[in-house]
Amino acid sequence: MREAASAGKKVRVVGSGHSFTEIVATDDVLISLDGMQGVIEAKKEAGEATVWAGTKLHLLNPMLDEAGLAMENLGDINVQSIAGAVSTGTHGTGMKFGNIATQAIGLTLVTADGEILELSETQNRDLFKAAQVSLGTMGVIAKVRLRLVPSYKLDYWRKKSTFEETLAKAEEWRDGHRQFEFYCFPHAPEVQLKFLDQTDAPVNVNARKKWFADVFMENLMFGAMSMVCRAFPSTCIPIARFCAGTVGYSHEINVGHRSLSTVRMVKFNEMEFALPQERGLECVKELKEWIDRERIEVHFPIEFRYVKGDDVYISPHTGRDSAAISVHQFKGMDYKKYFDGCEAIFRNHQGRPHWGKLHSLRAKDLKQLYPKWDDFQRARQQMDPKGTFLTPYLKGLFVD
Repeated sequence: MREAASAGKKVRVVGSGHSFTEIVATDDVLISLDGMQGVIEAKKEAGEATVWAGTKLHLLNPMLDEAGLAMENLGDINVQSIAGAVSTGTHGTGMKFGNIATQAIGLTLVTADGEILELSETQNRDLFKAAQVSLGTMGVIAKVRLRLVPSYKLDYWRKKSTFEETLAKAEEWRDGHRQFEFYCFPHAPEVQLKFLDQTDAPVNVNARKKWFADVFMENLMFGAMSMVCRAFPSTCIPIARFCAGTVGYSHEINVGHRSLSTVRMVKFNEMEFALPQERGLECVKELKEWIDRERIEVHFPIEFRYVKGDDVYISPHTGRDSAAISVHQFKGMDYKKYFDGCEAIFRNHQGRPHWGKLHSLRAKDLKQLYPKWDDFQRARQQMDPKGTFLTPYLKGLFVD
């Protein structure tokens, strides 16, 4: 950082490259933290650990498990670095759980001038609340101190429902389970439900059935059908209906982090918005009706999750419990009409975009969505007055 500052260079940090936007792209200095992996210190009795910021989630969680600790929640994907997951507000589902940034209780930051700064709830708090979700614009995160829970197991059920039943019972299921989410298919009435509850029962996983469901059906078979859709877009509707018809029942008991994250081999583009929780079901109903009415050529299901609100300045879930709704399109297929239509619906329901996923909002739009926007901007400018961490894409987000 000192070398870059003396040379007047812009700097960006790359994690796993999982974001769908140009959040990392730069023509100047690109820093990888892949060499900074692992747990620095774990304190089981205190329920916390300090980890290197480049540590990938799929490596971190087995390390924590060995120490008898676990992250309370994870997203569907576990390939990100912990710094990237924190910085973009990555999340899972469950009304008791905020996004991954809320599990960070301390950050060690290298500033634009190459100085080391410690941030936490009790140390430089204003800067900490800004840095928890900051897209790398506050400095380079070198270490993350995590609030953790004792290792746990999850009782995981996948079931089929109808869209109408899901809308009617979603709030009951949300409140009755540790975690709940659903996937509704375009052009079809079927919905896949996922329920997870903590258990003391022994691990019970049928490896063959799990491979068939998670790898063969949801990746290899779905990937093959996706390639047909890309070659012949008119097949999207019948293929969506076929995929919906294959949704079945499964059950396993597994270590928490293994149940929370899944294998995703099929490549796609994604848009996600976080809405006020009370607007979520109305919004997903409007989305599905629009897709079906306009016969949009898409076969990926719509993903619906719940996220607890927080006080992080530009977290998509700041100040309100949220319903997070994601839409996807297969890599190489035109997504503009689909995503533009979805974004218009999301924005009508006061949606905030996921920072690592596609959207068209810019600074003037975003300022209206975040009560602490000005506080974040003051903190960002204090930490980086010369704009060392701002690329053209990020200027569009944070500079009028």
